[in-house]
Amino acid sequence: MPTQTLSSQDQIHRVIGEILASRKITREDQNLLMSLLFDGVLGDTHQGEVNRIYEAVSHGLIRVID
Repeated sequence: MPTQTLSSQDQIHRVIGEILASRKITREDQNLLMSLLFDGVLGDTHQGEVNRIYEAVSHGLIRVID
């Protein structure tokens, strides 16, 4: 999945949804989500979704692809 400029909460939600549906995340998307998470750009709901993604990655439920 190509990385997009995430300028709105709807776009963030769509990208997170695509990651959860495909069970795949690129390194680029992974770095971008981490950056958004640490910069405090994400609301509580999206923070929870990103945490869910990283937990799934750590348990092998979502694959990191290059």
